[in-house]
Amino acid sequence: MGSADNERRPYDASRRRVAAEERRLAVVAAAREAFEERGWAAVRMREVAEAAGVSQKLVEAVFRTKSALLQAAVDYAIRGDVDPLPMPERESVQAMEAASDAAEMLRLHARHLRLVNARSARIAAVVEHAAPADPAVAGLWREMNRNRRYAVDWATETFLRKRGRRRGLSRARVAAAFWVALDWSTYRTLTDLAGLDDDGYEEWLRNYYAGQLLPPGGAR
Repeated sequence: MGSADNERRPYDASRRRVAAEERRLAVVAAAREAFEERGWAAVRMREVAEAAGVSQKLVEAVFRTKSALLQAAVDYAIRGDVDPLPMPERESVQAMEAASDAAEMLRLHARHLRLVNARSARIAAVVEHAAPADPAVAGLWREMNRNRRYAVDWATETFLRKRGRRRGLSRARVAAAFWVALDWSTYRTLTDLAGLDDDGYEEWLRNYYAGQLLPPGGAR
């Protein structure tokens, strides 16, 4: 082969990777929408493939099982993309780590949860409701709750290292406040039943955090 052929290969490989990533994004976005609209049992991989504009064989080759497709849709909903970068390494989490005081950390945390829960609260309900009937989905639900416990523990320890927090708070009191905030049902209750939009939900979180964790009159 000539040198011109060798020069073209990296470009072609890069283009194929981009195309594959675009197809994966289309599939997981279509799967998330399908699961949220119709529930776990009613969704077929063929229908997801059609909605994504790809073949069923491609979906089955990449994800193999419907439960694996559901997990990919959950990861996409929580992260907001298909990048495998773990949440602790993402910019929003790093910003909370670096926050100068408790009030700033809580403001950033409220913003973070607003984005995460708006994307993932609906599909979390799908997983929770389907878990008793399907062992694979039950395993996914357990994993989601392990991840949620990690997030509560991380937020608690990060908050307790910040200056400007309310005095006398026990670790258990702080963790309980974060459990309520991270609960997907809190988001669904406030938006579905209490009538808050996402701006109102974020404001509720800031006020809730201030009332639970900051000194009286603390910044929100």
